[in-house]
Amino acid sequence: MICFALFSGAVNAQEFDRSMLDGVWAESTNFQFGCRPDNLHQRLELSSDGKTLTFNNDRKWKINANEVTEYSATVVRSTKNVLIIKYGSELVGIPDELREWEMRFIGPEHLLLANVRQPSDRTLA
Repeated sequence: MICFALFSGAVNAQEFDRSMLDGVWAESTNFQFGCRPDNLHQRLELSSDGKTLTFNNDRKWKINANEVTEYSATVVRSTKNVLIIKYGSELVGIPDELREWEMRFIGPEHLLLANVRQPSDRTLA
């Protein structure tokens, strides 16, 4: 399983299928399995109003000079299986162009594909 996301203006995510967030998530990078025990694992929680996605880590995660166990992102737009989110200032040192992500949940096991959204890329597929 793969995970992550970033940028735009807040929109309600009520139509998003919340069951897509069930379970534990991990990022797969550098051609390594995401589910390996030494990898950071997360639970994802969508706020009741659908405007905030919270990432709850299973341990401290170092992002630049800070360590976090929980952080959040604003939901910019959504469909049944897509969340477009933008990370806020709590994740220090991330360039603006890497703050907005499209999280697309696919397949029976809710595999997540996340892509950085570019400023010219403003529509949901």
